[in-house]
Amino acid sequence: MGFVDLHCHLLWDVDDGCETPSETIAAARLLRAHGFSDAAPSPHAIPELPSHDAALCERRRRDATALLEAEGIALALHANAENRLDDAFLARAGGEGRRGIGATGAWALVEAPFEGELPDVVERVRRIREAGARPLVAHPERCAEFGRSGRAEEVVRAGAALQLNVGALAGLYGKEARRRAERFLDAGLYAVAATDLHAPEGAERWLGVALDALARRAGADGLALLLDTNPRRILAGEALP
Repeated sequence: MGFVDLHCHLLWDVDDGCETPSETIAAARLLRAHGFSDAAPSPHAIPELPSHDAALCERRRRDATALLEAEGIALALHANAENRLDDAFLARAGGEGRRGIGATGAWALVEAPFEGELPDVVERVRRIREAGARPLVAHPERCAEFGRSGRAEEVVRAGAALQLNVGALAGLYGKEARRRAERFLDAGLYAVAATDLHAPEGAERWLGVALDALARRAGADGLALLLDTNPRRILAGEALP
């Protein structure tokens, strides 16, 4: 086994991620080259994109699985979606429309807005938990609301887990996102690290740098926890320690 990527956009022609089967192949090869054995492609579950159609995304995941097998790329693809942390998601969080992670769907990947405030984010997390789901909050280091002092800690105490975009450690999203990522990482707030890989082009320049930065800052044990142990627990629908 190897690393598990719980946030990436490998499925072609469904959202703003890979556009063609060739790009999906190249992105999968890149993940394999950096130690990943599993990925849970997370197409955006939003009305503006074809990926709003869960059935389409599942067909594409199966097609991608067959394609990678034909190419000899040993990267297992699991079910997933990237959900907005909005009222529409709260309305479906308790049912099959949740579009959760892995076969159980017990966990759901959710994202807060990059800009602007989300003052009731803690209450939203609590409502998701009350609905029977566990939220994994995508890239909080990139979201303005998590720039508030103590906000990340509040969200974790409310029952969410936080997911680091490893590219932040390589400066991919700017200095402020990098500072937040380093601060949250040092405080032990992240449960998972992921690539949020959208396309192979350019990623070969930052992905290795980002993973090296994570290894230096978190250590070998931290790297294994964030990219292997905890992601596999989430895939299995298990609670985190």
